Amino acid sequence: MLNSNYDPLFVVNPKAFCPHCGGGRRQRRKCNECQGTGFLPINLAGMWHPSPGFLVCGGPSVNNLPVEKLRERGIVSFGVNNVSGHVPVDAWTFSDPQRKFHHGLHLDPKTITFAPTPKLRKHIRAKLPDGTYRIVEKRVQECPSVFGYSRRTEFHPETFFSTSYAHWGMGGRQANREFTCLCTMLLGIRLMHYLGCPKIYMIGVDFWMTEEAQYAFGQTKNVRNGRYSKENKMLEMLKPTFDKHNFKVFNCNPETKCDAVSYVPFDEAFEDCKGAVPNEPFDLSDWYNKGTAKKYDEMYPIPIPLEELKEIQRK
Repeated sequence: MLNSNYDPLFVVNPKAFCPHCGGGRRQRRKCNECQGTGFLPINLAGMWHPSPGFLVCGGPSVNNLPVEKLRERGIVSFGVNNVSGHVPVDAWTFSDPQRKFHHGLHLDPKTITFAPTPKLRKHIRAKLPDGTYRIVEKRVQECPSVFGYSRRTEFHPETFFSTSYAHWGMGGRQANREFTCLCTMLLGIRLMHYLGCPKIYMIGVDFWMTEEAQYAFGQTKNVRNGRYSKENKMLEMLKPTFDKHNFKVFNCNPETKCDAVSYVPFDEAFEDCKGAVPNEPFDLSDWYNKGTAKKYDEMYPIPIPLEELKEIQRK
């Protein structure tokens, strides 16, 4: 039975061709089973539920946080674009051409890649130690731990969590749009909801660039801040949908220009995300001792609530 956190996003496994059309170019075009992707659908909905998680974006404020703590057990984090190579994340996504993103992200089996399905058959690009770039023989679909998903240049707040594709923002072809703005952060939000996170804490969401710093990593661009008011507006428009789905979004940057969501300090967010997972090293002694286990089961027959377990471990 599907739980209340089920999300209908259409995700595929690019390592397996659709058994109904075989993945052939002509055959897959009219295949309803794979929606024209040619790959086998796979349901990962709720995989991280009920854990809250961090959504990592590329603003310079990321460098003001102890982001190495995201490597700790109990923490799940989802990155957007190349900041995923700057901050430790468990999964990431992108929307621009795949060759704009570091080959280490594509090739890392420990980090799940969620790639738009049109990018799956494209080659990745590597940056060599001498600073030159080379196209790699590997395609996105051939990289480890990769899944494909559908996304469109559309934004409809009321159906943000109920379409089989992710909303990338208000594109040029969307009718009756208020403005034009594509935002990969929206894809990250949708994917974290799909994975089952009931609550997300955003880091690196500054919504402001300066001449001195545009990104958290070594990337520069012309400073144009106008788009951020549009992204902020889309988050505001999503509030009723978030509330309807009991989905919470917070920002860990106290100086952000994003006022569509509430601020929560990083340390508080970190404790919430870690939950009842203890700090390392784990005490692994005597777990195989049946006599010890039986003794304490008899002493404490009532299961301990996770919140109580969490409080005991944090003392």
